[in-house]
Amino acid sequence: MNPLLVFLLFLKASSLSFGGLGGLPTLHQDLVSRGVSEDVFGQALAVARLSPGPNGLYMVSLGYEVGGLSGALAATAALIIPPFSILIILVWYLRVAHLRRTDNALLMLSMALAGLLGFTSWQIVRGSSTNVAEWAAGLLGFIATARFRLHPLVLIGGAAVAGIAIYH
Repeated sequence: MNPLLVFLLFLKASSLSFGGLGGLPTLHQDLVSRGVSEDVFGQALAVARLSPGPNGLYMVSLGYEVGGLSGALAATAALIIPPFSILIILVWYLRVAHLRRTDNALLMLSMALAGLLGFTSWQIVRGSSTNVAEWAAGLLGFIATARFRLHPLVLIGGAAVAGIAIYH
């Protein structure tokens, strides 16, 4: 994929989110419509989750998946520009931060983002696997994360052991 196109798509996603996985729905829609498979998203997210650092670094691995080294560099630049631009907006925000209207707007924005993330996650999971054992492992991982607050390394280790046991 053209590095300029990668930069523009990732800049849009990075600019329209508040970091972390917030840009995932936008990127998913833009890249899938251009022929990128669900597996590429799954691999990029897995690499980013296993790597140290912020959640938003999945964009760098996704940029690499779709455009090689130039795609990774374009995604990195697109990831860096919005936070630096936010400093200008911060000056304005400090003038309106005390208003109740501002709090309500930010709450509604976070709820909309949570809904988009849930829907996008469902699309990625649904498109990635048709194996019942993999679905069961995903469901167990979700329950273990939500209910027991297990450390991610425990879940990764458990999934690795289960994968070896099932597919050996």
